[in-house]
Amino acid sequence: MFRNLALLSLLTHMVSTAATQTSFGESFSQLRWISLFALTVTGAVAWITTPPRDLRLLSVNLRVVAYSALWGLTVIYSDHPLFSGYRLAAHLMIVVFGLVFLPQLLRLSDAPRTLMTLKLMVGVILVVSYFRPAPLTIYDDPELYKGILGNANTLGHMSAVGCLLFFHGYLTASDTRGGKAQAGLAALAALLMTQSGARSSLAAFVAGVGIMCFLYRERLSRHIILGLLAGLVVIVVIPNVPQRISNFALKYKLNGNYESTLDHLTYSRQDAWERSWDGFKQKPILGWGFGLDSDADLSNWTGAWTSLGVSGRDPVNDVMSSLESGGIVGLAAYLALLTLLVKGWFPATMRTALDGPSKQPDGVRVLRMYDAQKAYFCLSLMLMVLFEFDNTALAAGSFFSGLLWISLGLCIGFRALLMAGIRRTLPAVPSHERVLAYSGY
Repeated sequence: MFRNLALLSLLTHMVSTAATQTSFGESFSQLRWISLFALTVTGAVAWITTPPRDLRLLSVNLRVVAYSALWGLTVIYSDHPLFSGYRLAAHLMIVVFGLVFLPQLLRLSDAPRTLMTLKLMVGVILVVSYFRPAPLTIYDDPELYKGILGNANTLGHMSAVGCLLFFHGYLTASDTRGGKAQAGLAALAALLMTQSGARSSLAAFVAGVGIMCFLYRERLSRHIILGLLAGLVVIVVIPNVPQRISNFALKYKLNGNYESTLDHLTYSRQDAWERSWDGFKQKPILGWGFGLDSDADLSNWTGAWTSLGVSGRDPVNDVMSSLESGGIVGLAAYLALLTLLVKGWFPATMRTALDGPSKQPDGVRVLRMYDAQKAYFCLSLMLMVLFEFDNTALAAGSFFSGLLWISLGLCIGFRALLMAGIRRTLPAVPSHERVLAYSGY
C-alpha cells in the first residue's frame, strides 16, 4: 500500500512541478511543496516496510549521506543558515527519494509504466504548446517561441526531453504504428526545440541522443545513413539552411564587437560566470551556503521556501553555482553525486547475460526494463549536460531538477534489478559474461 502511495505522490509532484513551468502554473506552486512532503513521508515509510532485496546499493546510499553532510557544512557556516537550511532540506527530499527510496521500491512492471507516464506528461505539454500557445507578454521575445511554457528556454528544455524520449520510443517500439506515432512526436519536439532558440537544450539533446545512438547502434545503421542523406538534400534544396543554423548558434547580436566566435556564443553567460567566480574567491572553502550567492538579499524574505526575490541571479552553470554557494566542499559533493551515473552504465556486452533472466516467464518485461534503463541513463546524462548551460540540478521546485534525480534513481534501480536477475541465473551465463557480472558491470 505504501509503495503505491509513494509512487502516486511522485506522480503528483512531477505533474505539479511540470505545471508550474507553464504560463498558467502559479496555482500549482503550493501543490508542488505539499506533494514533495507527501512523497518524502510515503517514500520513507514504504522503504522501511518493504522487505530488503539484495540490490547492492549501499555505495549509493553512503554517497547520498556524504552529499548531505558536506552541503550541511555549508549551511552551518552560512551567513543565513535558516534560509540555506530550508533550501537544502527541500532539495534533499527529492534527492533521497530518487536515489535511496525509489530504487528499492521498483518492480518489473514499473519500467514501461514510468516511461509511458513521462511521455504522456511531456507530450501533452508539447502538443498543446504547438496548437494552443499562450499569449505573449511584454517580457517575451516575439522571435523566440515559448508555447505554453513560461519562457522560450523552458520550452526548449521540455522539447529536448520529449525528443529524446520519443526517439527512444521509436527505436524500441514493438509495432509499426506505435513507432511512427512516436517518430512524429519526436519530430514535433525537435521543431519546437529549434523554434525556441534554446541552444543549451540543443547541446544537451545532442549529448543524450549521441549516447543513445551508441547504445542502439545495431538498430541505427540504416537510419543514420538515411538521416545523413536527408540532411544533404535539405541543404541543397534550401540554400539558406546554413545561415539559419548560424543565426541559431549566434543568437545574441546586441553587440557586434566580439573578440572571437566563442565570446559571441557565450555572450549571455559570461557575466553570470564571472560573478560566480568572484563570489567563489571571496569564500573558497564552504561558500555562501546552499542556495545562496554573493548577491543574495534576504531583507524581504518572509520564511517562504521559494527563492524568488532572494537569489541575486539565476544559476546558469551548476559547477560555478556549486563553487559559489558551497565552495570546494560543495563542488566536491555535487560532482561525487553526479558520478553515480557511472553506476547506471550497463554495457551492451551484458545483453548476452540477460538471456538467462529473459527466458523466464517475465522475460519480455525484463527486456523492456533493459530498454527503459537505457532511456533513463541517456536522459540523466542529457540533463547533467543541460545544467552546465542553463537551469540547475539543485532547485527542489524545478521540474527538470526533480526529473534528473528521479531519472538517475530509476536508471540505477533498474540496473540493480537486472543485475540481481543475472546473479540468480549465473550458472546459465557464459563464463566470460559471468566475470563481468561478478565485477559489478
